[in-house]
Amino acid sequence: MKPDTIVKSTLDDWAEEARVPAGLADRALRGRTRRRSRTFGLAGGTSALLAGAAAVVLVSGGPVRPQTPEVAFAPVSLSKDTSLRTDLGSAFPRRLVAAGHMAVAAYYTHNSAMGAGQGVLRRTWHLYNPSTAMYEQTNWTYLSVAPGMQRAAVLAGDLPASKVGVLDMKTRKVTHWIKVDKPVGGLAWSPDGRRLLLTSYSSNPDQAGRPPGKSPRTGYYIVGGAADAGAFHALPGMPDNPNNRQDLGWSRDGKLIWAPTAQDPDKVLYDLDGRQQSKPAPSKSASKSGTAVTTEVAEEAGLSPNGTLLPKFGPNPGPAVTVTNVDSGEKVAVLPIQQALAWADDSRLFALGCDVEKCKGKGEFRNRLLLVTLKGKITPLTGYQRSDRAGSWNPVFTHR
Repeated sequence: MKPDTIVKSTLDDWAEEARVPAGLADRALRGRTRRRSRTFGLAGGTSALLAGAAAVVLVSGGPVRPQTPEVAFAPVSLSKDTSLRTDLGSAFPRRLVAAGHMAVAAYYTHNSAMGAGQGVLRRTWHLYNPSTAMYEQTNWTYLSVAPGMQRAAVLAGDLPASKVGVLDMKTRKVTHWIKVDKPVGGLAWSPDGRRLLLTSYSSNPDQAGRPPGKSPRTGYYIVGGAADAGAFHALPGMPDNPNNRQDLGWSRDGKLIWAPTAQDPDKVLYDLDGRQQSKPAPSKSASKSGTAVTTEVAEEAGLSPNGTLLPKFGPNPGPAVTVTNVDSGEKVAVLPIQQALAWADDSRLFALGCDVEKCKGKGEFRNRLLLVTLKGKITPLTGYQRSDRAGSWNPVFTHR
């Protein structure tokens, strides 16, 4: 029997048993005819062709197509480096700024003030490049950096966007795009860097002129990999929050998500399916032990990594931020800073501060990024800027 006959007969038999698409044998032989110049031995050639057919059988799986396998996000690799990194030569950082376990992973400036409540707030992003240890300007509209500072989630073009890019921060290339049915305008990586929280909006959340209490937030996705966005969860904006942008965030352990409020408490907790969870009573903040302590306005830094210390604005006239032990209510420190932005570790804070001796009147807007200990030692991290002017920069912190 001729080799062609053997192959055709075998493939036809397989087509009957495995439901291989009709005509597979003929197509395979036509492909072989176009490559007549290659030697085709009976044993080797037939085996190779049958192996190729077997691969087709396994991949096709018959008329029922297999589901696209989930492409999970790779585990993050956190740096053990806790060295102090500063860039005092410029108001806008060029080199890495870091302390303890945290670093400025990116920063953004924004366009000039929008006149008469009209226009769109637009950000210009500078993203850290691990290959050069420098910040580089990007064209992305919005972004979030994963722990480990090796990848970022990015949005391009006008917001909200219909797809989310996953960017390799070293190569500066998007490795894959995640498409969404409900366009998104906010991004947040989970504390372990394995999931991505996407906040969806019906229109641009940075558009001015919308009536207070009419946030265009519609809900969210929780993405565990690059295959697709998964299920959409409806969660409209809160009517008592006048902010248009109401991005969702992760709890400290990544088991819950939260929505921002414009009152005390400043967060409402939900499980991952959008069911509201119990929350602290008014004028209280949850402590590590589950008890509650009276607070003023909590600072952006939130609880310390060990869950025991909470910075709060005041007392007036300032500049001042008070750090309190949430379990005992004890006042731990009163720091001469304007804002506590993030914890470097359990005893040091990234802060915004002005020259204390000149921090009156308009002098309060001439400030820079600082590192401050609970004992009040201050280390400048960047040069001074004017925070009341368009083009001032806003740091975004990530576990390095």
